[in-house]
Amino acid sequence: MTMRILIINPFGIGDVLFSTPLISSVKREYPQCHIGYICNKRTSQILETNPAIDEVFVFDRGDYRAFWKESKLACAKKFIGFWQGVAKEKFDIVFDLSLGKEYAFLCWIIGIKERRGFNYRGRGRFLTHKVPFEGFNDKPVAEYYLDLLLKDVIARPKAEALRLRSGFRPELLSKDETISTVLITTDEDRRYVDNFLKNSGIDSGDTLIGIAPGGGMSFGKKEQGRRRWPAARFSELADRVADSFKARIILIWGPGEEELVNEIKGLMKREALISPETNIRQMAALCKMCNLVICSEGGPLHIASSQGVKTVSIFGPVDEKVYGPYPPGKNNIVITSDVDCRPCYQRFKLPNCDTKKCLEGISVDTVFNAINFLEER
Repeated sequence: MTMRILIINPFGIGDVLFSTPLISSVKREYPQCHIGYICNKRTSQILETNPAIDEVFVFDRGDYRAFWKESKLACAKKFIGFWQGVAKEKFDIVFDLSLGKEYAFLCWIIGIKERRGFNYRGRGRFLTHKVPFEGFNDKPVAEYYLDLLLKDVIARPKAEALRLRSGFRPELLSKDETISTVLITTDEDRRYVDNFLKNSGIDSGDTLIGIAPGGGMSFGKKEQGRRRWPAARFSELADRVADSFKARIILIWGPGEEELVNEIKGLMKREALISPETNIRQMAALCKMCNLVICSEGGPLHIASSQGVKTVSIFGPVDEKVYGPYPPGKNNIVITSDVDCRPCYQRFKLPNCDTKKCLEGISVDTVFNAINFLEER
């Protein structure tokens, strides 16, 4: 009988990409298993082309809030209909990466017998197998997710544990080329990028360097300045890179970041392209065309890293050992400043800070030297 496995992750781009090594590992242990995945609308693009996933269920909380305002009855019907659709698939196991209690409760209601997840702040009451958890603090997020496969996950009495056929050793994963983040683009995604580059006068022999200064929206709109290196430094760096490597510069942006890339372009002395509006896979296809991507920490970094592109990323308050490129490698250089107070983003909280010295302390020379080192390899 085919094992049917459900994975739930309602979070953003980086988190969903960090879950793809778990997907690959499950498929490696159980090649014939059927895998479903519940995610939000935007990140569904990452999962729809993953060959290890059989079906994607889009559950976007923002949409349900809007439905609730329009009609509480219609919203309730839609909500119930969604979970009835999941129930029909008769999943045997769920890996709940949500850190909350609601999804595990709903999985219990629809009859999923084995429910694995994290017991964060006591929210694991509806899990049958739970990992003690206080936050992503001391190793990559992807390896926390992989912990859910371990045989010794704490189980409730009489609950049957997931039995792996082979010994699972997460400490060896970084040496296994198959256990990396997965984001597969389509021919249509690549054509979109190819047409843009061709129409912009980019030839196949040009050195193309991408700069993604925004980092996505993980901290929320009000706190974006806390994660971003100053626009003036990005523009100075871009000019130096363009001159030194005879490179074409393309500024890559996501939702809410168009103003930022326009500011950087306006400050530059050399010509720069601004990418067209892209979805996640189109951004991945664009990063794949670059010789190097320079970026802030966040979603675009993980998109570029998933394509095997060289990256130089700038980290401020966030811990690169936890949220850095995965798996770490020689083609991914992370730049940080040596200040005692970083990383200060701990247990999903960002403390108040007026100085931004963790970012202000990173010079253009430091980043340029890292780029130079990487390009000389």
